Amino acid sequence: MLQRIQTLYLLAVVGFMTALCFVPMASYMADGVEGRLVAFDFWWVGSLFALSALLPFVVIWLFRNRMLQVRLLCAELVVLVGTQAFAAWYAVGFTKQVEAAGTIVATSIETPTFFPIVAIILTLLAIRAIVKDEHLVRSLDRIR
Repeated sequence: MLQRIQTLYLLAVVGFMTALCFVPMASYMADGVEGRLVAFDFWWVGSLFALSALLPFVVIWLFRNRMLQVRLLCAELVVLVGTQAFAAWYAVGFTKQVEAAGTIVATSIETPTFFPIVAIILTLLAIRAIVKDEHLVRSLDRIR
């Protein structure tokens, strides 16, 4: 059902993870040259981020099969944890690599690096809402 609260949670996850695919995770300014680290600088990291944006969108349309939704969202949690690990690893590694180059004016890890943490929380809330709906439907089946 598209009007349920879990749909809003999952659409927010899609939005955060899609934004993470296109906004820089880290940036630097060295000798007047500005550089940025974006997810698709490395194709396999970018594809992992794209998968983490696509999976919740697919789950929204599986509203008739709530237990499949829960299973897919558990897989999404694993992908999101991996996404956060890669985002942090690349952002910190990128920053250290630029600092090792020598002439650094400024290096910063951007806010979107932490979007997977927000997506993990929203996914857990969506799972909780889906399980709550499943319990409601099962209790109504017992009454009949």
